[in-house]
Amino acid sequence: MTETEMASAGKGAAPPRGADSPVPPVRAGRRAQEDGGRQGAWTQAWAGAWAHCAPLRRRLSGRTGDVLLAAGLTVLAVLLRLEHPLPAGVGASVLVVGLLVGASVPLAWGRTRPGPVLAVSVACYLLGELLDPAGDNAQSPLLACYLVARRTPAPRSLLAPAAMTVAFLAPERIGDRLHLLPSPAPEVPLAFTDMVVAAGISTAVWLLGASRRRLYADAERLRDLAARLRAEQQVSARRAVTAERTRIARELHDLVAHHISAIALQARAAGVVLPDDPHAAGQGVTAIGEAADIALEEMRGLVCLLADPPPPAYGAAPGAGADAHGELSPELGGGPLPEPSLRHLDRLAAESTAVGCPVDLTVTGAVASLAPAVQMSAYRVVQEALSNVRKHAGAVRVRVEVTWRDGLLKVTVANAAPTAADPPRPLPGSGLGLIGMRERTALFGGTLRAGPDEGGGWCVVATFRAAAPDAARERTGTGSG
Repeated sequence: MTETEMASAGKGAAPPRGADSPVPPVRAGRRAQEDGGRQGAWTQAWAGAWAHCAPLRRRLSGRTGDVLLAAGLTVLAVLLRLEHPLPAGVGASVLVVGLLVGASVPLAWGRTRPGPVLAVSVACYLLGELLDPAGDNAQSPLLACYLVARRTPAPRSLLAPAAMTVAFLAPERIGDRLHLLPSPAPEVPLAFTDMVVAAGISTAVWLLGASRRRLYADAERLRDLAARLRAEQQVSARRAVTAERTRIARELHDLVAHHISAIALQARAAGVVLPDDPHAAGQGVTAIGEAADIALEEMRGLVCLLADPPPPAYGAAPGAGADAHGELSPELGGGPLPEPSLRHLDRLAAESTAVGCPVDLTVTGAVASLAPAVQMSAYRVVQEALSNVRKHAGAVRVRVEVTWRDGLLKVTVANAAPTAADPPRPLPGSGLGLIGMRERTALFGGTLRAGPDEGGGWCVVATFRAAAPDAARERTGTGSG
């Protein structure tokens, strides 16, 4: 083979795949995905098993779990002691086993009596170390130390590591111990440094219990805070519902009382003139129908305001169904009547005039440019006042004046005194009208005064704090330009 052939052969040959050869990116990505899938499956399986064991964990978290733990530690201590020969004599053997049992069994009451449990467990452990050098049951007093730190506040629980330190160091400081029982000495006696380490372990156990106590206390405070927040949210929700119900009741009262009073007045007039002038009675019945239609439209508008707005029809042009003011109108297919404002006072005046209460309407100032909320409240005050006139004074002339000057909107509704020839027949009222008007004026820092005037009629004067139209447009961002 020539050198050229050898070079070409070496160039085309694939390099050997050894341990240091890189793994293709596609295979590496697939392997990482498989590893991630296996890890996710193990995590889900572990979470499912943990959730499945929830009833068992709840059952073992109380006295049952404490009893099982104490029994397990007792069996463990006895088995560890049986690795060495028991002392001679039945009494000595019973005493050794009894001390082991006495150090472990009280742990069943560690949740409720941590202090006495620690005292009994440490005393039994100390006596066992002094009387029986071959026995060692340090795990029981260490757990009692943890329970004291877990269940007792920090200043008092500091006695637990101190008692454990004394229990660990006292047998070594005594030296040869008491040797009251003929038991063999341990094969490898513990040195002083080992006992210091054991005392450090008891301190660490106390720190663990104290930290758990602080953790659970913080969790309890958070649960209490969350419960109080939920209670406050429920109270706030109930208050909001009550306020909304009051607002709806006020709006419905204003709508229904206004139109029903007009219907009642027209019905009485129609009943009076029906025998002599059926044509006039028919006009009255027509007016009743128109008032009922307007009441239904306004009630439908109120319901639509409380519900979510419907989506526009497919293919409908923007602004379709709006009137000359850009507001929705039922006649143009745009939905319910718009929110009432001071621009609609002429409609109130026309309705009142149609039922026999002629209205002299006077508007001074740029009231149509005030904030919508102020306009609606003033409109409702005029509406309620006209309803009261029809209910209590009958067919009398009414004067309505609306004036805006120097940031103050003043609404005056005054009716003439009823004539002796046609005394009114008052309709029963609920008393919510004046309350609602006072609330509407107070909402804007105004006042309401209602009472008889000098001419024998009734006068209602309401004032509202209203900003200048230009300032209102600047706040709402609707200024021209």
